[in-house]
Amino acid sequence: MRSGGVEIGWPNKSAVAKQADTLARTTACEFETLSGNALIQGDNLDALKELRRVGHRRYRLALIDPPYNTGGGFVYEDDRSEAAWLSFMLPRLLVARDLLAADGLMMIFMDEANLPILRLLGREVFGASNDCGVLVWEKKRKPSFLQAQMGSVTDFIAVFAKDRRQAPALTMGMGMAGKRYPFNNRGNPTAELSFPAGSVEFDLDDQSVPKQDMSTPGVPCRLLDRVVIKGGRNANPFRMQGEWRYSQASVDEFAATGQVINISRLPFRPNLVKAVPSEKKINNLLSFRTNPGIPTNEDALAEVTALFEGETVFDYPKPVGVLQYLIEAATDPGDAVLDFFAGTASTGQAVAQAGAGREFTLVQDTAPLPDTATGTAARKLCQRLGLPAHLASIAAERLRRAGLDSKRDFQLVTLR
Repeated sequence: MRSGGVEIGWPNKSAVAKQADTLARTTACEFETLSGNALIQGDNLDALKELRRVGHRRYRLALIDPPYNTGGGFVYEDDRSEAAWLSFMLPRLLVARDLLAADGLMMIFMDEANLPILRLLGREVFGASNDCGVLVWEKKRKPSFLQAQMGSVTDFIAVFAKDRRQAPALTMGMGMAGKRYPFNNRGNPTAELSFPAGSVEFDLDDQSVPKQDMSTPGVPCRLLDRVVIKGGRNANPFRMQGEWRYSQASVDEFAATGQVINISRLPFRPNLVKAVPSEKKINNLLSFRTNPGIPTNEDALAEVTALFEGETVFDYPKPVGVLQYLIEAATDPGDAVLDFFAGTASTGQAVAQAGAGREFTLVQDTAPLPDTATGTAARKLCQRLGLPAHLASIAAERLRRAGLDSKRDFQLVTLR
């Protein structure tokens, strides 16, 4: 496999890739009739294979927070540990890709140190053309000074599409009707745009405007053809050169669909005028500084601690608000969301809060809880509640405490 001309190699790579094509070692009878929300307890590779085998649904979004350099089983100190992580992730991503809808997306949380290798792996699995970019999440209000040169306050979310040509834009909220979007965008590459006859609305008297330099300080712009304005429209096609927000394909689409391109004065400064409200694309910075609805890791820990009556039972939860924001940006009502590194089931709670008929499938393994302060607290909680002492039990309990009934609102499936 190659990722845009670069091939990643590590020991046993070919054998590991073949794991994606084998049958699951464990299963559960519930897979045959699985529907609605579900929390699957067991090995996530087996769970993914069984979901693929039964083929009951395709997921619009896979949203995962896999283990990385946080003490969660993989600490990268040398090439061997990195190879182990790649061997662990590759078959899981391959099977998960098969579970995505044709227009589905996968979003993967990752820290800065391991983002480059994740993107290379993602490009191998999905293809370089389906790498949609990276979202930057400001995860902390106060930095961690774990390296000598600078403090860190961000994590990253790599986004891949099963087929980018079909994948949706990530949108949140609606723009205003009548809002003007300038064509000029300082700093973009200089390009030439052609405007078909009659495609531009002018707030100018009938006249003939000769070709000329229409630049002003900071805004390079040239009119390359004479324009005849008649009845508030351009009677002839014309070209302009400048630093543009939109491509020629966009201009052609605006003209073909009757969208309003307006020039109100001399020198010409084209604007796209939205006649009706439209969905707004999100930008690639998710920060509480620019969006008060974006929480941090501090908020996430407070959420889990509050649900579990002051006990800290998980070290690295993701805040529900960030997950809900991503879910609402990437999915429509009724879509299904997959998280096969469910942790404490934050994604399940986020899907429930997003509502509108969205459904979740979560997978969390049943490995013993670690011998840490957090693991000990979680183990004692499980003992008090009569639950098996593993993180999947904490995930199920978290959903219950968030208001979801394990008999009515989600199905609990255990691989054996």
